[in-house]
Amino acid sequence: MRKSVIWLLFMVLILFIFLFYIFIGKGQVIKEEGQEAGFSYSIYTSVFPVYEVVKSIAGEGNNVELVVPSGAELHSYEPSPRRLAGLEKADIFFYIGLDLEPWAEGMAKLLTSSGVRTVELSDYLHLLKFEEIEEEGAHHEDHHHGVYDPHVWLDPENMKIMAAVIRDELTALDPENMGKYQANYENYARKIDELLVEYDEALRELKQDTIIVSHAAFGYLARRYNFRQLSVSSLAPHGEPTPGNLARIVDTARKKNMKYIFLEPHLDRKMVEVVAREAGLEILILNPFIGLTEEERQNNEDYFSIMRKNLDNLKKALVDADE
Repeated sequence: MRKSVIWLLFMVLILFIFLFYIFIGKGQVIKEEGQEAGFSYSIYTSVFPVYEVVKSIAGEGNNVELVVPSGAELHSYEPSPRRLAGLEKADIFFYIGLDLEPWAEGMAKLLTSSGVRTVELSDYLHLLKFEEIEEEGAHHEDHHHGVYDPHVWLDPENMKIMAAVIRDELTALDPENMGKYQANYENYARKIDELLVEYDEALRELKQDTIIVSHAAFGYLARRYNFRQLSVSSLAPHGEPTPGNLARIVDTARKKNMKYIFLEPHLDRKMVEVVAREAGLEILILNPFIGLTEEERQNNEDYFSIMRKNLDNLKKALVDADE
């Protein structure tokens, strides 16, 4: 009887080991089949403009994450430790640099040391120095950091260059899907070219050479189309204007017979309304595309639709100024 019990226990143990190895083997097959079907890479992006172009190039099959929430203030946002911890799982991290994301440079060094590929997209662009933006006699209480304007995405040509860099980086990470990344890039580049044609045609002959903006985010667009931006709050969106600067802006608006002042939709209207009232200006929206509102998402807005709305308003201020 005792021998029978021992034998039975032995057979149960053998059966358990047999089933265990079948289960492990099956799991390995599933894992390998999943890898053959296409591995999903973890791609992290710093800010919304980068997120959107990366999503466009990466396409389906990759997980693209955004660190700074859509619409958050880019210059001052500090990601929580929990949000930054997610970056450790990344296969690659894309960011602008130029002190746009104050936390990103240090994080990029840590990620690089742990084997995560990091890409500072501004390294590939023709940058605009702050001294090229600031006008003689302009004084503000706040001070920018760094040498270059970080709002690079507001020139569509820069978005096209960044898209090419992202294509190349994703191809190096995932060469099996090179064709997909190239096709997605070509589609994105075509849409950028179409947008540039619209801008080039609309802003070819300017009747006004200056716009007034709530903050100086549009330097790259101004450089491309040869106009100037006068900023109410300078280069930081929440900078406080001095009374002298406000008076100078009102005086310029009157001398140039300007009709409009531009407000960014996420900023406080107070200072812009002061200038508008003093100079008799109409307020128009100029969107820096730092994110999308819930309504904009529901309406399937994107970089291209926002930039076309910007063009409509720029045309009013720069081309149709005498009408």
